[in-house]
Amino acid sequence: MKARPVKRQKTTLKSLEKRRQMRHRPDPSRWFYSFIPFKVATGGAAPLIPLLTMNVGGGPADVGIVNAIGSTFSMLGGLFWGKLSDRLNRRKAFLMAGFLGTAITTMVFALAHSVHQVMAINAVYTFSIAATIPIPVLIITKAFRLEDWDYAIGRFNEISGWAWVLGLVVGLLLTPLLGIRMTFVALGLIGLLSSPWGERTIREVPLHVDRRILGVYAGYVVEKFRYIPNMITHLPRFSTKGFGRLYLSSLLFWIGAMLYFTQFPVLLKAHGFGATPLYIMSIGNSAVSAFMYTRVGLKLRKSGGYNALISGLSLRALAFGLLAFTARLGGTPFVVLAFLSYFLAGYTWAYIGISTTSIISRFAPPKERGALIGTYNMVSSLGAIAGNFLSGVLTEEFGFTVDFILATLLIGVSILPLLGERVKSSSTN
Repeated sequence: MKARPVKRQKTTLKSLEKRRQMRHRPDPSRWFYSFIPFKVATGGAAPLIPLLTMNVGGGPADVGIVNAIGSTFSMLGGLFWGKLSDRLNRRKAFLMAGFLGTAITTMVFALAHSVHQVMAINAVYTFSIAATIPIPVLIITKAFRLEDWDYAIGRFNEISGWAWVLGLVVGLLLTPLLGIRMTFVALGLIGLLSSPWGERTIREVPLHVDRRILGVYAGYVVEKFRYIPNMITHLPRFSTKGFGRLYLSSLLFWIGAMLYFTQFPVLLKAHGFGATPLYIMSIGNSAVSAFMYTRVGLKLRKSGGYNALISGLSLRALAFGLLAFTARLGGTPFVVLAFLSYFLAGYTWAYIGISTTSIISRFAPPKERGALIGTYNMVSSLGAIAGNFLSGVLTEEFGFTVDFILATLLIGVSILPLLGERVKSSSTN
């Protein structure tokens, strides 16, 4: 009769001991918050880069080239930093380099007085940012259990996404007071705070990663100034393995998306609007993406990824078409419809980004996943780079309306390769 209380007492003592250990165990997600100043700085600086390009004498083609250079150096930087961190088996040092390099180059934008200087600074800027893109996921895979990866990555992305939105708000408040150049300086100083914060909270986790077990994660809630590819942890090998139609759709999508997003600030400028309206519209675009991100993820458990992707692309084609119609308007109708178009574009990104992620993670064979992810990232990057270049040429030669009409058509056509895949995936489930 006395055995039960003793057993119960031992169980209680073990529970208390476990609770005490958990209280003193370092929180593995503390370092997530060190990204807040970095994301505030990059979010606030994002709308200023095209505006600075135009202020120093650039036109639509120059804005497209600046963006294309940024996308190219982001892609090359992701490959370079990922490979180097693997070779040296170090992670923290490269995050510190990314924080510091990004903050310094953000401030250097204030010294640019020609389009070529903006291009050069943007190349270094995006190359520095690339050091911070693949490594957080690699640290998460070491610091968290396998079953907690999705939650941890989602939490990291949520914190980063809202910090980006906060950066847009900071830029909105600072630019009328300080002007574009001094706002770059202020944002760079904010970004510097990530270095000491990261030094204190990020633990070095040397590890050798089996990249075949990593999924693909759509991490950024913004799209116009997202760093493409969002994460390269795999050297690209051109393998399709049944994803050829998805790759073709992604290529068309990214060309069309950049035709739209690259010239959107230029369109506002042509209608006489400056930093404040662009910031307000960017806040709406980014905030609705952040708000929808988790909700769309929950919806995907019930419906297939292809259905959500097609729905997102269809609504986005409508949003892009609305801007093509709006481009020739003026005054209040232009502002209202342009904001609605940009807002819908942000709303649809949650559907497009998460569903694409879900499709690749769910249907890719484990042994081929790394190669397939690398190919997807490369195809997306090349499409974005091509769209950036093409947007400037089209706008200067034929005007905004033609650019946005082509963007709408490409988004619409990107749906066609997916129709057969939707039927196939439905029969599989």
